[in-house]
Amino acid sequence: MPIVKISLFSGRSREIKKKIAEEITQILVKNLQIPEEAVIIIFEDLEKHNFAQAGKLADESS
Repeated sequence: MPIVKISLFSGRSREIKKKIAEEITQILVKNLQIPEEAVIIIFEDLEKHNFAQAGKLADESS
């Protein structure tokens, strides 16, 4: 069973996550030849102050 974890900055709508989950599920079903029920997708919402790149928090202005 594939488990896909997607980390995004918070604020994405439920509808967007639903569309992403549906499309990723179909790609895995097609390419791995598995049933939809075998696919698990986990969305993790990140607050920008909890993410840093190149030594800067994501909520800091560039």
